[in-house]
Amino acid sequence: MEKYFKNLGDSLSLKGKAYENIKLQIVKGNLKPGERLLEEKLSKVMNISRAPIREAFNRLEKEGFVTIIPRKGAMVSNITTKEIENIFEIREAIEPLAAKKSFSKLSITELNKMGKKFEEFMDTPVDNENRIQYSELDEKFHISIVKNCDNEKIIELLSNFEEHVRWFRAFYPNKFSFNWSIKEHLGIIDTIKNNDEELFIKRLIQHLRSSKQHLLSEIDYWRLQKKNQNEYKK
Repeated sequence: MEKYFKNLGDSLSLKGKAYENIKLQIVKGNLKPGERLLEEKLSKVMNISRAPIREAFNRLEKEGFVTIIPRKGAMVSNITTKEIENIFEIREAIEPLAAKKSFSKLSITELNKMGKKFEEFMDTPVDNENRIQYSELDEKFHISIVKNCDNEKIIELLSNFEEHVRWFRAFYPNKFSFNWSIKEHLGIIDTIKNNDEELFIKRLIQHLRSSKQHLLSEIDYWRLQKKNQNEYKK
């Protein structure tokens, strides 16, 4: 665990830095679902008192990354298919609304740059480094199409959901090609270039549905592999 955390002993705003540091290790998959988070151990590896860590736990619990059990302490929250379905259900309801409000303010130049970055991933191997980079690009794209909706609460909520999706993908490594996702992102960008708001929303909704189904398929694949491994050991 020590290798994942920075020494924060001389830093200001320890509460915020402890929160960011712990969340980053969860989202990156270094801290696994169900893993206990010990205040004493974290305070030693980050060289800070327990108070900022305790406050970070409370904040992370509100965001769904940590579960605090009375008299037992904190642990990384478990990932369930129900949670994934709930998150995408909410995203499908509010992300198109925010994107529609942002539509007239979207930057074609910025989107063209992202489109080229998506194209660079076409037919690339699905290894750990590429997965991380692609997830970051995917997250950046979705935030870019809602950031001008003039509603900070929606942006904050969607940003939190994007972090959750990145976390899910870190724990359930994608064994499938990026190509389907790339094509859908490029299709969304084309509707913006053509100033076709109706098709833009339609393709965005379809992409969210596709993303949910692919993630659930990845989980099924991972569970099947784990089951086969356990049976082989017997």
